[in-house]
Amino acid sequence: MNVSGNPRRVRPEKQPVILPGSDCKETMESLSFGRRVDITADTESADTYHHHTFVKKSFHRPTFCHHCTEMLWGITKQGLTCEVCNFVSHERCLYNIVTPCSSVASDRIKEPVPHTWSDPVQARKKFCNVCRRKFDDGVLLRCEVCEYYAHLGCLDFVVSDCRKCSNYEESKEMGEKKFVHHWREGNLPPSGKCAFCKCKCGTTECLSSMKCSWCWTMAHCGCYKQLPQSCNYGALAEILMPRSCLSMPVTNASVKADLASKDLKANMMENSAETRAKDDETADGQIVKIYDGYIALSKRNFKTIQVQKDATIQQMIEAALRAYLIKDEASNYYLSSVSDTDGEITEKRLSELDNLTSLTKVSMGKAPSLFLRYEDKDTRRGTIKVFSGDPDTTSVPRPISINSHISVEEVIEMALHKFRIDDGDPNDYSLMEVVLDKGVQERVMERYECPWPQLLKARRNSLKQMKQTRYYLRKNEQPTMELARMYVGSLPINLSEFKYKQIIQKMLDEDSMFASIDMVYAQYGSACVSFSDHEAAVKAYKILKDTTYEDKLLTVLFIPEIHLDKLPEDHCPLLVFVNTRSGGCQGIDVQDALRKMLNPHQVFDLDQGGPLPGLHVFSQLKEYKALICGGDGTVGWVLSCLDDIGQESVCSSPPIAVLPLGTGNDLSRVLKWGGGYQQGDDLYQMLQTVMEAEEVKLDRWTVVFEPEGKHTEIDNKSNSSNSSSGDDMPNLFVMNNYFGIGIDADLCLGFHNAREEKPEKFNNRVYNKIVYLRQGMQKLGRKTNCRELNKEILIDVDNKRLKLPTLEGILILNISSWGSGADPWGSSDTQDEFQRASHDDGMLEIIGLTGVMHLGQIQGSLRNGIRLAQASHIRISMKTDMPVQVDGEPWMQLSGEVVVSRSALQATMLKKRKHRIARRNTEPAISGDSAAQRDQAKLVAVNSEEIAQI
Repeated sequence: MNVSGNPRRVRPEKQPVILPGSDCKETMESLSFGRRVDITADTESADTYHHHTFVKKSFHRPTFCHHCTEMLWGITKQGLTCEVCNFVSHERCLYNIVTPCSSVASDRIKEPVPHTWSDPVQARKKFCNVCRRKFDDGVLLRCEVCEYYAHLGCLDFVVSDCRKCSNYEESKEMGEKKFVHHWREGNLPPSGKCAFCKCKCGTTECLSSMKCSWCWTMAHCGCYKQLPQSCNYGALAEILMPRSCLSMPVTNASVKADLASKDLKANMMENSAETRAKDDETADGQIVKIYDGYIALSKRNFKTIQVQKDATIQQMIEAALRAYLIKDEASNYYLSSVSDTDGEITEKRLSELDNLTSLTKVSMGKAPSLFLRYEDKDTRRGTIKVFSGDPDTTSVPRPISINSHISVEEVIEMALHKFRIDDGDPNDYSLMEVVLDKGVQERVMERYECPWPQLLKARRNSLKQMKQTRYYLRKNEQPTMELARMYVGSLPINLSEFKYKQIIQKMLDEDSMFASIDMVYAQYGSACVSFSDHEAAVKAYKILKDTTYEDKLLTVLFIPEIHLDKLPEDHCPLLVFVNTRSGGCQGIDVQDALRKMLNPHQVFDLDQGGPLPGLHVFSQLKEYKALICGGDGTVGWVLSCLDDIGQESVCSSPPIAVLPLGTGNDLSRVLKWGGGYQQGDDLYQMLQTVMEAEEVKLDRWTVVFEPEGKHTEIDNKSNSSNSSSGDDMPNLFVMNNYFGIGIDADLCLGFHNAREEKPEKFNNRVYNKIVYLRQGMQKLGRKTNCRELNKEILIDVDNKRLKLPTLEGILILNISSWGSGADPWGSSDTQDEFQRASHDDGMLEIIGLTGVMHLGQIQGSLRNGIRLAQASHIRISMKTDMPVQVDGEPWMQLSGEVVVSRSALQATMLKKRKHRIARRNTEPAISGDSAAQRDQAKLVAVNSEEIAQI
C-alpha cells in the first residue's frame, strides 16, 4: 500500500444528517448494520462515518459508489476511498453511509456464528466481503450457508456473522420469539430489485446493496433500514424448515479439519508483492513483512506492506495498522526488527531516526521482517468490554476497568452493576471468553482467573487475536438435554441392535462414548446414536470418520433433530436430496444454491450416507414434501429406501418432485419438470413451482427373476442392483419407468460397461448421448444375440399367450417416455383397440422393437414401436441368456422366467402445473406513509450542500 505523499483525509465536522420526517432516535438506529448489531449512543461512531478513513483519490477506470451504486464522474479526485477497507463513495454520500469499515465490523456483531467454508474455488463477478475487491482469476473461499466470499489472504479478517440455522429454545413458546432479517452486503444478482423503492439494486460493478439470507429480500444500502425488521422467510416460508424447531448442537462444519493448509496457500498467493501491486494502481516501492506477534512468526503468517524506499517509521506503522485492519492511533504502536537465529528469537525496537533504507541494508537487500507492537504505557490496568449473554437483548457492551489482580468473580459483580442487574446473584452467572479467530472459540473462565494478564500475554502473541477476544456475561441455567445425534453407516447388514452397539463401542474409548442408540436400520447396516456430552460427540466423530470395518470406510455425519412442538401448523417442509455425482458438476452447484435458499439442514447430499439420514430426520413429521435432484436412477434409489423405512415413519408416502440432473430424465419429463437442468436456471422459481405442484400417483411394479432350475424365495427388500452377473443378482426388483429385453438392453449394457471402464469421461449429458449413438452404429449390419428374439421367449399377458412377430427387443413401459423423451407407444387412436397410456392406470404397455434402425426412428419421432398388448400381469419365459435392463440398470440374465406384477407400493409424485396459482404477496409491508418514506430514501443521493439547506 502506497503511503507516499500526504493525501487529504476527509474528517467530518457535522453530526449525522437527520432527514425530514424522521426523529433523531430513528436516525441513530439507522446507523446500525445487519442483524445482531450493537447500537451505540456515542457520537464517535457517527462522526467518523462508521470508522472509515477516507482520502480523495483519482480513479483511472470506471468506478462506482459502494453506497448508491452510481458511477463516479470527473477528471481527477472523482471520489473518496477508505484506506483500510477500500470502500468507495461520492462526497455527497458520506453522511448517508451505513456500512461499517472492516476494521470494526466484527465489533458490531453481538452473537457471532462461524462460517462453513468450502474448498478454494474459482468464481467471477464476485466481490470479497472483507477487502471489497473483485475476484478475477484467483481462487476464493465461499461460505456454504450464506453469501459470504473472501480471498484466501483475507481469511484472518472475516466477520463471523453467518446465519444461525438451528435455534431451538425449549423455554420459549412458538410465537414468542421473533426473527429478524439477516442482511448480507453485495454479490446480488444483476436483476435484483429493491423491496422499498422498487428500483434496481443488483450490480456486478461493486460490493453494494443488501440481501436477506433467509427471505431473499433485496434493498439499497439507503433503503433497507426502512423495511420492517421482522423476517417472514419470504415466498418459500411454507416449505422452509424454521430454525426455531431445529436443534443441532454439533454441526458437521464445526468438526471439519482446520484451515492451516488454506492459511499457507493464502500467504503464498495473497501476500505476494505481485498481487498487491496488481490491486493497487499506485503501488511502487519497497516490500516489508509485518508480523503481529510470536504466533504469526512461528507460522510464517505475515502481512506485506508496500511503502516508499525513504518511508519513515511513522509511515510504516500507519501502513501496518491498515494491513491488519486496526483502527487506532499510530502513536500507540511501535516497530521492532526481528531475527530468528537457531530457534532463538531476538527483537530490537526501532527509533524514529531509523528508516527503511537502513533496514534494507541490514537485511542484505531482502524484504525486512518487523514486529508490530503495542506501546504498553501502563501494563497494570486496562479496560475490557463485556457483552450480555442474552441474544434477544439490545444492550450495548459495557466497558469495565480492571487490573492485574481483579478476578473473574469481581468482573461478574461489576458487569451485573453495569447491566443494572442489582438483584442478581454473582454465583448464578459465569464469564465466557470468546475468540473470533478462524471461527468462534468459546471457553467458560474459572472464577479465580484474572483476565488482564491473559490479555497482555495474548497481545504479545498476536495483536489480531487480542483484538478478536471478547467476554460474555451469561446466566447459569439448568442445562437442557439437547442431544448430539450422529448417523453411522457402512456397517454389516442384518445384525441385531445389541450387535451394532457392541461394534461401535469397540471403536470408541471412554471419553467418546455415546449415550444411546436411537434407531437401527439393519437392512442398510446403519445406526443413529445420541451423545449427551457434546465434546464426546466430537471425539467420536474424529475416531469413526477414519475407521474401516471389514475393509469399508464408515460413513459418519451429524444430523439435526426436529421438534414438532415448535413447527407451525401451516408449514409443509421440503426434504431435498441431491446427487452430486449427477450431471457432472451441476449437482454440486445445485446443492450449494439450494442450501442458501432453504435451511441447509433440510438439504442432504446422497453421497453422504444415501437417502437414509434425511428420511430418518423427517420420519416423525406428519406431512412434508420431497425434492430429488438427480436422474431416474436417483429417484428409484430414494423410492426404494422410502419403501423400506416407510412403515416406521409417520408419513410413509410424501409427495415427491424431481429436478432432472441425469441423462435420460424420462420420469421428470412425464411429470413436466423438463428434460434436464441447465446452468443458470432459476432455482428459486423452481422451488415456488414445487409449492404449487399437483399430486399424482405413480404405479410401481415388481419384476421377479426365476433362473431356470432355481426357485429362490422372494426378498422384498432387494430392489436394486449394479451387478452384471446373473448368479449374483437378487431375484426381485421394483420398476418405476420401464423394463427391456433384447436390443435396447444390449445397447444399455454396452454403455454401462464403457462408463465403468472410464467413469471420469461420463460427466456430460451430451457426451453420454454420443456414446449411446456410437453403440447403436456399431450394431448396424452386425449379427447380434438378439436376432429373432421372438423364437427365444414366450410372453403370457393376463394368462393369455401373446403371438409375437419377428423382433429383436421388447419394451414394457410404465410411463410414456423412454430414451430421453421418446414415446414408443405413441398417441392414442379412437379406432385402436388399446387405451391411452398413463402412469397411474394400473396397466403396462408392451412394445416390440425390430432392431437398431427402429430405435433410431423412435428417437427421431419418425415411427412408433409395435404395439403388442396392455396388461397388468406379465410372465416371460426366456430359453437362453439375454441382456435385460430395469430402469436403465442393465445386466446379462440367465435363462428362466420373469414375472412382472403390480406392486402395492404406489408412489405419490408432484406434477408441475401448466398455469401458476395466484399466491399471496410476500414482499415486506411498509408501515406508515410509504410515499413519504420513499421520498426520504431518495434523499440518500442528495449532495451535502442540499442537505445543509434542508
